[in-house]
Amino acid sequence: MKPMADLPRFYLPNAQLGSISEIETEEAKHARVLRLTEGSIVHLIDGKGKLFEASVLKAGKKMEVSIDQIVEEEASHANRLILAVAPTKNMARFEWVIEKAVEVGVDEIHPLKCEHSERVFIKADRLLRIALSAAKQSKALHMPIIHELTSIDEALNIVAEKKWIAHCKPSNKSAILELSKSNCSQLICIGPEGDFSQSEIDAALAKGFKSLSLGEKRLRTETAAIASIIAANVFQA
Repeated sequence: MKPMADLPRFYLPNAQLGSISEIETEEAKHARVLRLTEGSIVHLIDGKGKLFEASVLKAGKKMEVSIDQIVEEEASHANRLILAVAPTKNMARFEWVIEKAVEVGVDEIHPLKCEHSERVFIKADRLLRIALSAAKQSKALHMPIIHELTSIDEALNIVAEKKWIAHCKPSNKSAILELSKSNCSQLICIGPEGDFSQSEIDAALAKGFKSLSLGEKRLRTETAAIASIIAANVFQA
């Protein structure tokens, strides 16, 4: 099989084969940095599993492309992985979580507002840009959904076949390796630096969540989030 050319990659959510489309402003800035010109060949992703090859018709402040062929198509999978994680006080650390979670593989991220949260405001549009950059870097064809700040009560009602809450309090817990054995949709909840409150843990258990152990050491929020995502991605359907 002939290896695929490593072409510049752009996000066009409404990409359609045979159409002429304009690349959005933020993405067009990337084209100018790369000094693309008329006639340049690029890749487009629609975030829904399709990779297109397109030729540049117009370059500059606005970029116009002709979508010439579908190069690859990846079906959606049933085993959705959802991460609900409390934003860290240091926003750069939380942005790192978004970037690395997308690179490893996640379908949805809910920034989580908890009783002990130290940050109760986020810029979802910035997190989405970080996720997009990570998706292109890792050559993902599906864009994860980045939600607005989600309360713990809302998170407990997210639909998934298996639901986990990682916390530091003494409890009968499942080992992190259980994440890799679950051939189904999963929701993983990671709390803030001050951990989930006992009432939040009790509410989760009442909703069918299982307590999750991430090992003997006490992990930072961002470390716990990425460790759990890596563990869940070990499973290959």
